[in-house]
Amino acid sequence: MKIAPLVLAGGRPGLFEKLTGNLPKTYVKIGGKRLYQYAADALAATFGRVYVATPYPEKAPYIYTEERGEGIEQAILTAETYLGAETHILLVYGDVYVEPAAYRTLVETAISTGADGAVLAVPRKATRGYGTLETKPGGLLARVGGESQWIFGGAALLPRDFVKTLTHATFYEALNQYAATRKIAAAPWGGVWHDVNYPEDILPLLEHAAPRHTHISSGAKVSPTAVFEGPVVVQEGAEVDHYAVLKGPVYIGRGAFVGSHTLIRNYTYIEEGAVVGNAAEISHSLIGERATIGRASFISYSVVGEDAVIEPNATTMSILREGRERLEPIEVRGRTYFKLGALIPRATRIP
Repeated sequence: MKIAPLVLAGGRPGLFEKLTGNLPKTYVKIGGKRLYQYAADALAATFGRVYVATPYPEKAPYIYTEERGEGIEQAILTAETYLGAETHILLVYGDVYVEPAAYRTLVETAISTGADGAVLAVPRKATRGYGTLETKPGGLLARVGGESQWIFGGAALLPRDFVKTLTHATFYEALNQYAATRKIAAAPWGGVWHDVNYPEDILPLLEHAAPRHTHISSGAKVSPTAVFEGPVVVQEGAEVDHYAVLKGPVYIGRGAFVGSHTLIRNYTYIEEGAVVGNAAEISHSLIGERATIGRASFISYSVVGEDAVIEPNATTMSILREGRERLEPIEVRGRTYFKLGALIPRATRIP
């Protein structure tokens, strides 16, 4: 079995347009990497190479394939023409974050069951837009749709000739046709899996992608009076000023600045070139590239788009009185909260 891993990183920006502009939602940057790169890097580390289907190729160690037409079907059909002698394609949605072990699970499940391929099956949650997976004896896929406690997890290992079916059917229809005549295993996955379908879905992702170790680049400038607790990453050219406190996991991108007496709490990402003024406090938030947070501002459970400006003394309210669809409850000292601060578009100024 020769496998060609393919990340589907194209599509329209949709609700993410205010964060990514004309770029697909998979191009939002988190921790110095675009969303699709988390999947691409994991696949490249496992298989030695990875194909990325997108209309916007970049300078990266991937094999970019041109995306033509609309829908993932056209993206897959076009990408298939770039492949070499591979017999199988490992399709991965670029807007899904999953632990790398999930890809190995797909391959091992297909081999152990003697199947022609496999689809990743994750427990059904509040996620919308993913088909349920009905199975038949032997753990094989019966069809996409119907009643089930499992949904498609955005990754599938399929024989290369599956692609021909996409010329006259949607992806799910093609899976159903293929499952009727071929053996496609359902590979259960109970590890980390997160679908970024809406802008607020970025907030839980901040926990999954958080740094696990402390790393301070040799080109970073960190004041001797700054305090680090927990995993903190400070990239090249970044500056952390006097008496700043960073309680990790925290990510500080290239050329970013954290002012004096500022408190950066856990699961905060200050992306490349962003500036945080003196005496500010930021918690569980994504601060986009070149964004500015004014002095004495409080930002919590928020996403601030690139080039946005938050004036001094601004405050985001983060605790909702009632739960909201797609938000995970948070327990603090025995009490349950639903938290969502502000989603601030790119190049916006907030007085």
